[in-house]
Amino acid sequence: MHKIPYLLLITVTATIIVTSCGKKAATEAKYIPKDVTGVIVVDPLSLKEKMSKGNISVDSFLLQFQKKSDTAGIARNKKLWEEFKENGINLDRNLYVFFVQKGSLKKGQSSAYSFMGNMKDENKFQAYLKKQEETKNKAISKGKNYNYLQMSDENIIAWNQEVVIVTWYNKVAKFEYDSLGNYKAPDESTTKLEVQQEVEHYFSLKESESVVSVTPFNIMFNEKADGYIFNSSAAALASLSAMPLSLPKLETLLKDNYSTTTFNFEDGKIVAKGITQTNPMLASILKKYAGPTVNMAAIENFPATNINGAMMAAFNPELFNGVLKELEVSALIDGFLSKQGLTTADFFKAMKGEINVFVGDFKLESKETNATTPDGSSYKNKIQMPSVKMIFTASIGDKVAFTKLMNKAAESGAVMKTKSGYAAGDLLKMANLYLVSDEKNIVLASDSLTYVAYQAANTKAKIDVEVMDKMKGKSTTMFMDINSIMNGLLQSTQEKSFEEGMKLVNATFKDMVFTMDNFDGKTIKSEGEIRMTNTKQNSLVSVMQMISGIFKIMNEDRPVVFSDVATQSMQ
Repeated sequence: MHKIPYLLLITVTATIIVTSCGKKAATEAKYIPKDVTGVIVVDPLSLKEKMSKGNISVDSFLLQFQKKSDTAGIARNKKLWEEFKENGINLDRNLYVFFVQKGSLKKGQSSAYSFMGNMKDENKFQAYLKKQEETKNKAISKGKNYNYLQMSDENIIAWNQEVVIVTWYNKVAKFEYDSLGNYKAPDESTTKLEVQQEVEHYFSLKESESVVSVTPFNIMFNEKADGYIFNSSAAALASLSAMPLSLPKLETLLKDNYSTTTFNFEDGKIVAKGITQTNPMLASILKKYAGPTVNMAAIENFPATNINGAMMAAFNPELFNGVLKELEVSALIDGFLSKQGLTTADFFKAMKGEINVFVGDFKLESKETNATTPDGSSYKNKIQMPSVKMIFTASIGDKVAFTKLMNKAAESGAVMKTKSGYAAGDLLKMANLYLVSDEKNIVLASDSLTYVAYQAANTKAKIDVEVMDKMKGKSTTMFMDINSIMNGLLQSTQEKSFEEGMKLVNATFKDMVFTMDNFDGKTIKSEGEIRMTNTKQNSLVSVMQMISGIFKIMNEDRPVVFSDVATQSMQ
């Protein structure tokens, strides 16, 4: 008899928890338009909790950048910071940055960048504005259901009882000419009105017009994270709207594609997880032309003592042909290419769909060059030049199509035809690059010795097993060894403070890896990870300690400049 009320209690409690997680951003997000380009959300409470593990507070972190001897300045900035914390904005609730891009053939393109926070006390906020030098003499105007303060023609601070939004507006006007062909300067007076209309739009949105109505945006908050990133294809649509060429099917292809990312500062690493959700048209194309996974064997014999970075991609080249067919532009492009004796099919058939780039043994070397003075005399000059081993490989698909394309490249002088295939032309030789192609692969190397060593396959690449495991089975993967790059820079650093700063960076970060899966029928998943040197400490604490250390080095080197910068940033 007691089981039903107990189960009901559990059900109600679970529903409240799930609903609160799913609508974590709803209160403020209803002011963000549905056609937003991107949104960045940060959870201050989560970050504070992780900072506390390293005995760091926001107060101590900011005030450490003051010049210790400037006791009056420290006291003044402490007071300013305390006043800021009591400005009426709830600094423990989610903070948002969002971007809106618009475009039209008549008006050109415009962008609005906004910061938004939760309003805790509207009266306190207005009192705070009245105390600040930049705002105390500016009039507060009334909107339909909000107040606003016009900071400049491009900048507005607007608020109501729920939120405060600070918006910066940037307009790229369309180039116009009069009947005589003279350039007409854009009417700058309209900018002030346009930013007012933009802000008015935010405060008058219906729920169906806001980003709250976009399912991927809401689902993103079901996962607890330190921060969230939401992107849509709205920017591409805005650019398309400003173009004179109308392609209705391209608009359909670009519409309603969304990607969401959560990021967390974990112990020993910073982790970001992404999900891309596509519209039905794009989903059907991706499903039809599913791609392979990266060729791990390609990296195994890269002849470098230290691998600085790698990028590997695997895809189905037919995907590009599929997109062109869906957009019904294949005939148009083929008509243009026919003048060169080519077709679109030549491009997607020529490649098998495997591209790899490997870079290693980076360092700066001192080299002597000839320099000339203004009077014409010459002298020897020593400069620091980067030295690196590099291999680029692309597997060949249809040999006939590939030969057709390479012959065209040979006609232009980009490559040179040989008995066995193709070699570098004059342009590539000037860049000191070595090119060889045969029936299976085209390989571009930093030099002939690196190419020969790579082909010999006698060297085992030195790359972390954990990184290799992350790369397996992915459609795209990128890796960067931060330590090896920093060590290459440190070998030739002569400026002491710069060297100390780089050592701090080198002692904080280890490497980073990014991977992307193939389309699974519904989504494309991706993951990025930055590994820290200190595997036991929270990564946010490590980053903040590094920043503190760098500022300390800079302050010791140039105390007046950096203490002044810190003071200005506090005001």
